[in-house]
Amino acid sequence: MGPGPLKTLVSLVQSLLGAIAPILHDDRGVSAAIVAIALPSLIGLGALGVETGAWFTTKLRNQSAADAAAISAAYEVLAGKANVINDLAPAAAARNGYSGSIPVIEFPYSDAIVVNGVAVTLQQTQEPMLAAMFLSGVTVANKAVAVIEVLDNPCILALGTANTGVELAASTSLFMPNCSIVANSVSGTAIELLSSSSSITAATLVTAGEIAVQGNPIDPAAPPPEFSLGSLAEIGAPTVADPYAGTLSHSYITAGMPTSLCKPTTSGSVTVYKTGNCKFSGLDIKTGYTVDLAPGTYWVTGNLVVQSNGRLECSICDPVKGTGVTIILTSQTSKIGYVSMSNATFELNAPSSGRFAGVVMVQDANGLPYTRSYNTVTGAAGATLSGLVYFPKTSMTFHGSPSTTGPKCLLLVVSSLNVDASSNLDIGGCASAGLTNLPTVYTVALAE
Repeated sequence: MGPGPLKTLVSLVQSLLGAIAPILHDDRGVSAAIVAIALPSLIGLGALGVETGAWFTTKLRNQSAADAAAISAAYEVLAGKANVINDLAPAAAARNGYSGSIPVIEFPYSDAIVVNGVAVTLQQTQEPMLAAMFLSGVTVANKAVAVIEVLDNPCILALGTANTGVELAASTSLFMPNCSIVANSVSGTAIELLSSSSSITAATLVTAGEIAVQGNPIDPAAPPPEFSLGSLAEIGAPTVADPYAGTLSHSYITAGMPTSLCKPTTSGSVTVYKTGNCKFSGLDIKTGYTVDLAPGTYWVTGNLVVQSNGRLECSICDPVKGTGVTIILTSQTSKIGYVSMSNATFELNAPSSGRFAGVVMVQDANGLPYTRSYNTVTGAAGATLSGLVYFPKTSMTFHGSPSTTGPKCLLLVVSSLNVDASSNLDIGGCASAGLTNLPTVYTVALAE
């Protein structure tokens, strides 16, 4: 090839390279190309993120459902209905949005943290979409464990399930900061203040019904100033069992009841009984008269009446040393008598040991009819009563306080109670006074 054609070829190549060079340095449209290449991956990752978020949302929702199911099951156990937890716990989970497989319920459940709890496990399968390239399915699992805990011990346990259980009259204060009031009534006025001039100071209030002031239910989460409570009141709560129903039975309280009547020594207006452990066919203390008992147990097969300004005492009893009296109203063949101590002076405390340790007054609940369905224990100034007052089948109008010396213990277990004047109650010293088996209020809490 001669110089001419070669020069022409070189010139052609140079021209071609000159035309291509600008193209090689032109970056317009690169972003579009990159986006086009990356877009499927970006969309896939976004979709996977959305799918994972949906699984996480399901897990959060199902945890609430598991919590609700465990709490529901624990409340049924508390109510003595452990046989229905397999029905009610799944229903509670479903009401809270759960739609997976049948919940697995374990009771009693124990682990390193919990003893005798209720565990509920939920499992719900999620069908994958984009994740189907990697997973055949995703199971969202949740578990909740609820336990039954002691909330408090009451100073007042009203066992009746209808009508008003505990009622405070006008201008009446009830001071019991170390213990609670329990009313098993389902009434809208299960615990009621008849006037806004009354007040309750207590650890808490617990009722199967509601709490009211002058017939108007209160909001337990924001109680009015008439209530000073250590913890929020509970309404619609499970009933509290009578812990003495199996022990203070007719056969127990009448075992050893003597046939002989108590023998008094009388001097003027004072009648003294120098030995206890005897029986009264009935006891009526007139106005201005005094009956002085010796330490021991006294069975009354009639009525116990202390008229206004009458006095019933045990002058040689000593709550510090634990010497005291137990008065039992019972009958073997006919009606069971009542107590009427109205504006009376009384100074009685329970013994701290023996068969009736911690019990100061008890009315038989053996099924026989009562002379009347209500009792009155209202003290004059300075009157004291210490120990368990147990009238499980009848109502009581009451006001009083425990002894100012010795262990502080005044516990009322009645069908219903009317507090008609300011009173103080306490159970802080009941164990020292011999009463160790106290009514107990339980509550349910999530543990895990």
